[in-house]
Amino acid sequence: MRMDEIGWHHVHDAAFHIIRPEGAGDWLFLLIKTPCRIDGQGFAAGTMMLYTAEHPQDYGADGVQYVDDWMHFEPDESEKKLLSDLQIPLNTPITLKNSNALSKLLHDINFEFYSAHQFRQEVVDLQFRMLLFQIAEQITPPKADLAARLQWIQQSIYRKPFDNFTAARFAAELSVTPEQFETAYQAQFGIAFEKDIRRSILGYGKKRMQNGDVTDEEAAQLAGYADTQEFLRDLANYYPE
Repeated sequence: MRMDEIGWHHVHDAAFHIIRPEGAGDWLFLLIKTPCRIDGQGFAAGTMMLYTAEHPQDYGADGVQYVDDWMHFEPDESEKKLLSDLQIPLNTPITLKNSNALSKLLHDINFEFYSAHQFRQEVVDLQFRMLLFQIAEQITPPKADLAARLQWIQQSIYRKPFDNFTAARFAAELSVTPEQFETAYQAQFGIAFEKDIRRSILGYGKKRMQNGDVTDEEAAQLAGYADTQEFLRDLANYYPE
């Protein structure tokens, strides 16, 4: 890793606001210790951001004093692979369960980077990897817990098939990216998230038809279809007899 600059517990007033439309030119890790605003949205204290070099940046105080730890750097290829393997979201605000643990490690990295120690670069590299593992530990739900939460999400979809369910909504609840959520959902249920929503809607229409509550045409309309035959074809595909 190439470390450019690092700062620990920097304090700013309530007017603090950074805008970099073209990014910083290098990667930026932020650990924000106070309420903040990122891209115009409010976030709680303990929110982290890992910006890539060219990603636009817009962050700052949220009406109160602003405090953060920060690190400008450039990861090497092995570190980029580790970020990918650990599924750490990039350019996405993440509110951590225990930001104090990360702040302590950033304090140690800050001390080591500005020291005159003979092996300071090697130590900083190791500490950076420790930082990534600590982040992954906080944002990755235990497998059993994740499975239970995905099960609850699927049950919610089938209980209320017409609610506004989105991958982004559930990803935020699980502290993962939408792509990570969709991958986990597909792996657990063997069907894509969006297709399962469609299946739940079709299943609702099928049940109403079987109960004699509605005609084929009315069931198609309930499911959002203008063409009854298209509805029946999809129904046969999703619920083959």
